[in-house]
Amino acid sequence: MSEPGWYAQPFRADGGITANGLLSQLGRPSLSQLTLLVREAAQNSWDARLREQAVVRFRLDLSTVGAGHASAWRRMFSGGSSNVGHQNGMFRSLTQATAIRYLAVSDRGTTGLAGPTRSDAGRTARREWARFVLNSGDRDGVANMSSGGTYGYGKSALFQLSKAGCVLVYTRFKGDDGRLRTRFIGVAIRQSFWDGDSRYTGRHWWGLPEREHCEPLRDAQADSVARELGIPVFNVEETGTTLVVVDPDLTDPSLPDSDATPELSVHEAGTYLADAAAWNLWPITLVDRAARMDVTVSANGADIAVPNAETDATLAEFASAYHKIAEGTAQPLACGKPRKDLGHFAHQFTYGASVTSLAARELGIEGAPHHVCLLRGPELVVRYHSGPERSNPDAGYAAVFKVTDELDETFARAEPPTHDAWEHQQLQGREATFVRTTGRRLKDQCDRLSGAQARRAVKVGTYAMGSVAQRLGHLLAGPGGTGAAVLPASPLPGTSRPLVAPVPADTSGTQAPPTSSGLAPQGEGGPHGGRWEQGRGGRHRVRRPTLTAEPRFEVINGMPVVVQRVRLHGPDRVEGSVQVVTGDGGTESQSPTGAVKPEVYGWRVPVDGRIVVGEVLYHSGDATDVDLLIKAVADVLIDISVVGRS
Repeated sequence: MSEPGWYAQPFRADGGITANGLLSQLGRPSLSQLTLLVREAAQNSWDARLREQAVVRFRLDLSTVGAGHASAWRRMFSGGSSNVGHQNGMFRSLTQATAIRYLAVSDRGTTGLAGPTRSDAGRTARREWARFVLNSGDRDGVANMSSGGTYGYGKSALFQLSKAGCVLVYTRFKGDDGRLRTRFIGVAIRQSFWDGDSRYTGRHWWGLPEREHCEPLRDAQADSVARELGIPVFNVEETGTTLVVVDPDLTDPSLPDSDATPELSVHEAGTYLADAAAWNLWPITLVDRAARMDVTVSANGADIAVPNAETDATLAEFASAYHKIAEGTAQPLACGKPRKDLGHFAHQFTYGASVTSLAARELGIEGAPHHVCLLRGPELVVRYHSGPERSNPDAGYAAVFKVTDELDETFARAEPPTHDAWEHQQLQGREATFVRTTGRRLKDQCDRLSGAQARRAVKVGTYAMGSVAQRLGHLLAGPGGTGAAVLPASPLPGTSRPLVAPVPADTSGTQAPPTSSGLAPQGEGGPHGGRWEQGRGGRHRVRRPTLTAEPRFEVINGMPVVVQRVRLHGPDRVEGSVQVVTGDGGTESQSPTGAVKPEVYGWRVPVDGRIVVGEVLYHSGDATDVDLLIKAVADVLIDISVVGRS
């Protein structure tokens, strides 16, 4: 039996890629290293699932090498490469460390890494080993583009997370003869270097060095080394892969990156990984799927709960929207010219579902959701498309859009290597049109769900009619005020953020196509929003009415009213309306029998105190402020809306 050791890859006569080149293949992603690792590793595991297996088991185990295994780890990292003249010890910091930390990423119920152990071997049906361990950007043998990975660069995320640039690979697969085979190898991506007159790429392998490459340890020898290192071995009939990230970088992703950015504790990092798994993988973890992924996270041996649609209110609403698509009841979105179905869209209104996870914040979700989860064939989250917020900070919407199978390859080509956006600039012709139009359709849907117009929700507390004037200071505190609440909280647990009555910006302006950052559109109506109308002199700008101040209570002719200040930006016909917000965040279309219904009393012009009774106000002058007057009804949450009808 040969003695294991390190092998350094020399440059060949026909060149080669350096270690730096490999690590830069993902570009400069906006996501943190921890989130990127979860996304890329889970994507690889999901692509490798065995079709006869109903469940893929995906684990993230963050731990520290125990005392009984530390000597085996130090022995592995103590020597230099066998084919390099000087033995200077590439991993001196690891051999001198008092403790070695690692992150084990494992999957079971997957194919494992089979195929030839040399990249120049002849054509074979399976080439997973060559694609992952030896080559870069290799898609040979991948059946179709509906898999999550289209570039083959995802493994870079593993090496980027390792401070040592090292990942251990332990895999088992079923060979062509039907027998189970096991392999073990160490892979390191360091810096290119010179040894005398010979230059080396900076890529290294730990296994059984040969003249031109490094062979893995096999079967009993592979299992023996795994046991010595404390890596759990495979059960009798298991197949899959364990990837061990050596000395992972646990820099706090929520803080600005700098040399002094502190690291998370092992438990904090485990919690972050669990949340990242929940928000990036939830569609494939739903328990009612025919094929699904089961995700487990641990930190120093203690399991950490992974949020899911059964335990998290917001994920539950996204899951409900997803089920509408799966059941065929979702709304189709289409491109008009050329005519093409783009995908299906479904949503759920939310109330009381508030997101506080740091991993979710990294994806742009915080507080009440106002997002569309974008999916294509593999049903891994591409990104969360953000739309306008609803008027009440407790109310939101959780939507899902999934691309049609026919356009799956088109949208796959629109993704960057990190698979976290759809960028129409990467495409041409009709394909670019389909991706660009999708951004516009999503904007339209989000505007519809948010009610992108001048509007606000107000909580009216319990009060005595004769004491309204004395209680103006605390009867109306805006959403989440001190009045008696009448709306039920979400049935699922969650941590609410502090609620402040907002002064929402006007978000109703028409918007341009998506930019290079993905599907986030840029407004062309300027910072204040608005709409364009055709006039005699060409197009001119008409500004929509804007709510400018916090609503307040007054008593007019003995009648308590809610007063909402409205800015009119020029000549206009404006119409005010009010609806009761229901427990699910929607609005009540019909009041219960015998119940008093809040309604618009009229409009007041502050400059002269004139009151115009009714919902409609005609204004023919310059910009001015007016007051919308609403008859107050106790113990309801009302939604105030003002719309220009010119």
